[in-house]
Amino acid sequence: MGIDRRVARTRTALYDALVALIRRKDYAAITVEDILAEANVGRSTFYAHFTSKDDLLQRSLDRLRDLLVEVQQGQASSHAAGWDPARALFEHVSEYADVQAALAGGHGGAVLREAVDKVLADVLRQAMSAGPVGGLPRELAIQHVVATFNTTLRWWFEHRPEMAPAEVDALFRQLLLCGLPAESAAPFIVSADQA
Repeated sequence: MGIDRRVARTRTALYDALVALIRRKDYAAITVEDILAEANVGRSTFYAHFTSKDDLLQRSLDRLRDLLVEVQQGQASSHAAGWDPARALFEHVSEYADVQAALAGGHGGAVLREAVDKVLADVLRQAMSAGPVGGLPRELAIQHVVATFNTTLRWWFEHRPEMAPAEVDALFRQLLLCGLPAESAAPFIVSADQA
């Protein structure tokens, strides 16, 4: 059963209000009252949907989950090889780069990172078959994909913010699908013939 249209409109208004406020002021300084005024929503309505400002931020990523699932299902049904969930995620992050930058380093950034990790892991759990992945525990494989995405994302924002999402997606794919050359791990891993 789908969500009631009024509920969807209210949640969208609250999500959009929070994003607008983050673009104008520090996340730590934003109050629930600010969000209510921006969204033109009453206090009881807010608390009927969310428990706090952090809960609103976390659950605003439900839209991201829906986008990833929609792209994934659309690709599966059309057998398309073009735009995929990872690329969709980089495009989405690029669209909201100013919000990401505003939240970076503070409590809001931690809330956002945790929520993105959860969305990614949930989407992967739905998409992956049960059981080991290439001989590795399934949860380890999921955490590896999430960590590789986060590492790529952080590198993008810190070192090459001008890079297009498609280019970042290509780097992510290379790291995830090809890994690093063996010699790059040499300082951390001693091979069996050296031991």
